[in-house]
Amino acid sequence: MPRGRILAVKWGMNPNSSSLGVDVTFLLAGASALALATPVIAALLRWRKPAEATTGAAPVPPPDDPSP
Repeated sequence: MPRGRILAVKWGMNPNSSSLGVDVTFLLAGASALALATPVIAALLRWRKPAEATTGAAPVPPPDDPSP
């Protein structure tokens, strides 16, 4: 008996299920990619812009020149 061939692959076209399975698959893949990309982008932005040194205290003015 000859075996059949796969003629085409169509996402979500299984007559025993709905196309919602494909939508959920792409939503999960997109959410995973976004979750991985967000910290990488944040690290790149933080690396490019140096953090300013702030201690929370007011800056100390230079001492006056006591010349008479």
